Amino acid sequence: MIKKGEFPELSGQADGDMTFNQIKYFLTVAECLSFTEAAKRLFITQPALSRQIGAMEEELGTQLFLRDRKQLKLTPGGSLLYNRFHVILDYYTQAVYDARTANRGFEGKLRIGFLDIYDISELFPAAIREFREKYPKVALALERYPLGELPQKLYDGSLDLVLTYGFSLFDRAELVVSNVQKFTSCIMLPAGHPLAQKEDLCLADLAGERFVQLEESASEEGHRFIVNLLEKGGIHPDILFVHKMEDVLLWVQTGNAVAITSNRTIEKQNAHVVLREIQMEEARGHDVAMAWHKSNYNPAIALFMEMLEQHCRRQEGSAAAGGNEKEQEFG
Repeated sequence: MIKKGEFPELSGQADGDMTFNQIKYFLTVAECLSFTEAAKRLFITQPALSRQIGAMEEELGTQLFLRDRKQLKLTPGGSLLYNRFHVILDYYTQAVYDARTANRGFEGKLRIGFLDIYDISELFPAAIREFREKYPKVALALERYPLGELPQKLYDGSLDLVLTYGFSLFDRAELVVSNVQKFTSCIMLPAGHPLAQKEDLCLADLAGERFVQLEESASEEGHRFIVNLLEKGGIHPDILFVHKMEDVLLWVQTGNAVAITSNRTIEKQNAHVVLREIQMEEARGHDVAMAWHKSNYNPAIALFMEMLEQHCRRQEGSAAAGGNEKEQEFG
């Protein structure tokens, strides 16, 4: 915190306009009630200080100090200005301090919301760890939310950043979107399902199966995405709609339905279900994205996104290098 009375140096304004330095000079003289003492504190000469106060009185058209040989006193108008200017300067100096520390990322809070079923293990642990090490005074909050809730939490200000499927962010001009990964749609089957071991699975193979998916009220965009995918796959199955992803997993795990999910889901870690990529062009190459609201000026957003993008580039470089090694090995 900047202490009361400590003011950063400021450049003057145009001739004829009161400057912040003049306000600082006036406040110092009013506190000392001595031009000599105030000049020493301000590291300027007494005549220069007297000229600044005189110019200020001339511009305002009113006297600020009563001068006699023994004592310097504030006029009633000077007393009023002293009280008002102190408030203005306190707000100004604190604002400058907050802006400087915020831009350096020294303090603040960053709230990130993740899609409840998204597997963060591939990209985020290293990025989050590095961010915490580099900016230890930024309080980092990590939370999971369902697909339909994440964009709304950017609008109401309860989250600064969200990570979610890109299709849920379409037609939201108020949001800034940065794609960080791709996902492929998959079929999630019970581990004991006859088709669980089939590698080249297509939707037509599941024409007679019962599907379970989130209802439209849980995520309008997710509902539309899956319905369109089923239609492109040429099937119109019986669909059971539920409220939560936990319920989707429950129906599949108990062997009573199949579902569409992604290859980025934490559900792939469940031993009771199997994920098989859908062999359709429309199922591949969809975006996983980070998003934030345009009106959110939290500087920690830019700091985190810069770090995350660096990790994405490193990951892409490692993947490309791995691909080249395989080509050389089998070439």
